[in-house]
Amino acid sequence: MSIDLHSLMAPYALDALDPDERDRFEAHLDQCVDCQVEIAGFMATAVRLGDAVSHTPPPALRDRLLAEISTTPQQRPIVSSLAERRSLRRTLPRLAVAAAFLIGAVGAGGYVVERQNATQEHDQNVAISSVLSADDVSTQAKSFDTGGSVKLYSSATADSAVIIAKGLHSPGAGKVYQVWMIDKSGPTSQGTFHTNGQMIMKGVAGADRVAVTVEPAGGSKQPTSAPVATIAV
Repeated sequence: MSIDLHSLMAPYALDALDPDERDRFEAHLDQCVDCQVEIAGFMATAVRLGDAVSHTPPPALRDRLLAEISTTPQQRPIVSSLAERRSLRRTLPRLAVAAAFLIGAVGAGGYVVERQNATQEHDQNVAISSVLSADDVSTQAKSFDTGGSVKLYSSATADSAVIIAKGLHSPGAGKVYQVWMIDKSGPTSQGTFHTNGQMIMKGVAGADRVAVTVEPAGGSKQPTSAPVATIAV
């Protein structure tokens, strides 16, 4: 039975294909512009999923909550007079209008922020797609014995490169991986990530290579450790 190779895009982004399927999809990806455009969005989603961390509540939390409940006095029911209830009925509509206005204002602000984030993500995906779909795109990769890989997609015509890191070993407590674009003037920070990351680098025409180092959380102004990966642009 034949398989629609387009349906393999999501499992490919999640690195869930067996070697044969992966080879078939990558061969298809080299020829399919639509998949090259869409794969960036799937990769971004996979990165976000990889960065999601769940936290288990401490065992003592339940005991503390039960102790708080047992020592918290219960409020006696409040009985209001008929006059108070009538006053409340007159006040509630005004409160409802004020609350609706406040919720609307907060909602509008949240909508603006979400729209800005969505626009930025869309612009980034378009920029990434322009590199992945460029006729002269080249791909280089480095795998690690401890697991994970770093791939660099670069295009001279787009004057940009995309780096995608997946499943890297944890850099350690209080540490992050930091990406540097290095040219004759020295290294320039491109951003940080933990174990998974995706970023686009523009203006790479004069760059010699891209390096990844381990730095303190928040990143460094200049590299403070030897590169764990170096890839020529």
